[in-house]
Amino acid sequence: MPNSNKTLKNEILALKKEVKNQAIITRRTIVKTSHKNEEYSLKNKLRRFETKLKEEKQLRKKYPAVNQAYKDYQLTMKLVSSKTN
Repeated sequence: MPNSNKTLKNEILALKKEVKNQAIITRRTIVKTSHKNEEYSLKNKLRRFETKLKEEKQLRKKYPAVNQAYKDYQLTMKLVSSKTN
């Protein structure tokens, strides 16, 4: 009986140690995965931003009124920024 208690305690200690090790591995994996996802989301945001800029540029080229409105907007932004500086 005492021998089986020691064996059981040793197995429990070994199991606890294994669970701790697996928890550390899991945390590391989660951190690595989150960094990868963050990188991909930034790439996607950049791609969407570039696509939006390209579409706006095409609209400005196609429609003179849109181009004029864009020029007026740029002028307004320059005036506002020069007033604050």
